[in-house]
Amino acid sequence: MTKAELIERVHAKKHIPRHLTKKAVAQIVDAVFLEMGDYFIRTKVTRNATAKLTYPGFGTFLKRRRGERTVKNPQNGDPIVIPPQSTITFSPGQELRSLLNRNGKNGAKDRDPEPHQKNGHRNGEALDKNGQAPVVKNAAKSGAK
Repeated sequence: MTKAELIERVHAKKHIPRHLTKKAVAQIVDAVFLEMGDYFIRTKVTRNATAKLTYPGFGTFLKRRRGERTVKNPQNGDPIVIPPQSTITFSPGQELRSLLNRNGKNGAKDRDPEPHQKNGHRNGEALDKNGQAPVVKNAAKSGAK
C-alpha cells in the first residue's frame, strides 16, 4: 500500500468526520509517522531499556541494537566487518495475529467492507460460503456459444 492509498482509505472511513479533507487526513498521517520516527531516533537502546511503541490490537514496534558481525564477501571469500546498527522490529498483536491466521474463515468478513465494495467483494458479487468470489468461466474458452 502506498502513502496515497493509505490516505484515501482513511479518508473514506465512515467514522472519520466528513469535514476533514484529504489534505487534512494526509497531514494527520504524516504527523503520526513523523512522531513515531522521531521517538525511535531520539530513544537510546541500553541493556536495561529499549524503545517500544505499542498500539493495542495492532502490535508492537521495538528498536533493537544489532551488534558488530563478521561475514564473508561472496565474490572472494574475504571477511567483512559489518558495524553495529539499530533496527526496528514489529510483532503483531493478538487481535491482528488472529485475523491474519483465520485461513479464510470470516477473516476479512468480520470487518466492514470498504465503501466501494458491495457484499464484501470489490466487484459487488456475492461471496460463496467459504468467502471466495465465484469463478467466472469464459464462454469462448469452454466452447459454449
